Amino acid sequence: MLSIIDIGSLTIALSLYIYAARARITDVVLFGDSYTAADGGVQWPWYLVGGAVCSNNLTPLYGEPDVSSGQQAWFIQDHIEAYNTSRQKLLLDPSSFVVVQFIGTNDVGIGSFLTADQAANVSLPDVADCQLNSLRMMHALGARKFILNSLIPLQLTGLYSNSSAPTIYYPQVHDGNAWNKGMYNLVHSLNRILSDGIDVLNAEWVGDGHVEWFNTYDLFETFYNNPALYFNGSIPANVTGHCHQCPDPNDYTKCGIGDCTLTERDSYMWWDELHPSEQTGRNLAAEIFRKIEGKSQY
Repeated sequence: MLSIIDIGSLTIALSLYIYAARARITDVVLFGDSYTAADGGVQWPWYLVGGAVCSNNLTPLYGEPDVSSGQQAWFIQDHIEAYNTSRQKLLLDPSSFVVVQFIGTNDVGIGSFLTADQAANVSLPDVADCQLNSLRMMHALGARKFILNSLIPLQLTGLYSNSSAPTIYYPQVHDGNAWNKGMYNLVHSLNRILSDGIDVLNAEWVGDGHVEWFNTYDLFETFYNNPALYFNGSIPANVTGHCHQCPDPNDYTKCGIGDCTLTERDSYMWWDELHPSEQTGRNLAAEIFRKIEGKSQY
């Protein structure tokens, strides 16, 4: 049986449980933001963290526990005995679990790099170093199997499309064309730095641990370009709109008016202007399971 140990918010956890029960890996440890626990239907009995970033010292957002300190502290609390002493012991078998890290959406988005609100003297390489160093910290705690997820094509979301219309996440008119081009550049730049950084980590550990790159970007492009293969609700597949509606971008209390129906939900790639749908989460979980098995092209 596969156990899900989610340190961030939960989105693919339940689906991973369903798809990975036969895998040799018995535990999956998830570090991340709301993309490890999207909205769009009940996907877990509770939610731990949404809006997380890699480090609040670099790209602070909402004050949620970040991956590099807050979420790792939870892992230490639950799974490390006698931490930081000569008797320190990992309570999990390193050969039986994989760490999945999926972070970065909030680091590059509104309130951060896209709107030039990151901390002073902070660059994309700093954010990449944060992600890589978080894996190093987990390695120091005894983890040996890792999957690092790339950022998705955020320019395909409603929030970062070329539309300048207000949204519930940014209820002001803005330059949608500039946002769309800027997000494309930010995502590709950070993904390239992270992909190159994986080679550095694997060279450092020389067989005593290994990081796999999961190309979430290409997978989501596949969903987008082949919608009928992945979205099967009661209406035609829809990869440009979203299920959850907020008709007044200045009033959260009106959110939900005009939502798609329960039978229509699985037709949508997106839950709202930023988050993937539950069906997208299922598809993602299935592919991550194939990655754990060594069978994924991504």
